Amino acid sequence: DMRMSGNSQSMNLTAADICNEFDEATIIDLLRTYGDEPRAKRVANAIVNSRPLVTTTDLVHAINTVTPTFARQKRAGLIATSARVFQALRIVVNEEDGALKEVLERVAPWALARSGGHHSSQMEGGGRMNDGILAVLSYHSMEDKMAKRVIRDGHVDLTEKKSRRRTGSALERDIYGNVIDDGTGSNSPFEPLTKQRKATDEEVAVNSRSRSATLRVAIRI
Repeated sequence: DMRMSGNSQSMNLTAADICNEFDEATIIDLLRTYGDEPRAKRVANAIVNSRPLVTTTDLVHAINTVTPTFARQKRAGLIATSARVFQALRIVVNEEDGALKEVLERVAPWALARSGGHHSSQMEGGGRMNDGILAVLSYHSMEDKMAKRVIRDGHVDLTEKKSRRRTGSALERDIYGNVIDDGTGSNSPFEPLTKQRKATDEEVAVNSRSRSATLRVAIRI
C-alpha cells in the first residue's frame, strides 16, 4: 500500500497499482528518478514478469530474481536494492516530490517577505540579523537537487530556463519576480551560507539514518 494517509479505503494510488498496472518503461523511470536505482531496467522487468504482486514479500522475491541476496558492495545487495525500490514507490504514492516543491516555493518567498531588506544589521559570521534564512535537510538526491535549485535559481523546475533558451527570451525571473539571469549569472535569490553538509561519522554512529541526510542553508540576498 505505502500510503501515509492511513486510509486504506481511499481512492489514491497504491504501490500495488504501480507494480501491477504500470508499464515497464514507466516503472524504469520511477526507479531511476525516485530511487537512484542503477539497475532500474532489470528490476522493472522482474517486477513486470512476476505479476501479480500482492504483498511486499512478493515484491522482494521479484527483486531477488535479478539481485543477489548478498553482494561485495552493499549497494548491490538485496536489502539495499529493495530499500531503493520501496523508497521510489513511497515517494510516488504519497506525491512527496510535489509536497516538497510546494513547501520550498512557498516557504522561501515567505522567508523573503519576513526579511528586513538589504540594509539590516550585520551579525557575527557576515549574515544579516533580519534576513530570511532557508535551511533544507534532504534524505534523497532528488530532494537535494530541488533544494539546490531553489537556492540557486528561485524555483525548483528547470523548464523555465529550457523554455527561455528555445524562445530566445532575454530575461528569466524567479518566483519572487526577481531577474535571476541577466547574462552575468549574479542575480540568484539566496546566497549559500556554507557548502552542503553531510552527517559526521559520530552522528551516523548515533543515528544510522542520518547517513543519507544532506543539509543546505542559505540567506536572502
